[in-house]
Amino acid sequence: MSTIPLHCNICPKKPNFSDVSHLLTHIASKGHLSHYYKVKVRSSNEEESKKIIGTYDQWYADWDVEGLMSERMNLKEKRRSRPRGSGEFDSSRDGVTVSTQ
Repeated sequence: MSTIPLHCNICPKKPNFSDVSHLLTHIASKGHLSHYYKVKVRSSNEEESKKIIGTYDQWYADWDVEGLMSERMNLKEKRRSRPRGSGEFDSSRDGVTVSTQ
């Protein structure tokens, strides 16, 4: 089985990543999205930008990056909505336990 190439060809520094999690974090970042949009706009007039966008969009589709991003978002939502412990927590520095039930 092949593994997703862990690099970004859209951003000027062409970063490489150590794992999929770091790659997905980068792809969701404001910086990456800004670079993507700029290259996308330029692609209507610049052949090089058109090639970059074409390569990126093909990579994105081939590796189902949208699916990976969706899966990651769903996992984060599940972690946020999960109940925390038994309903009791230590809310002060002096160790008094407060019940939330």
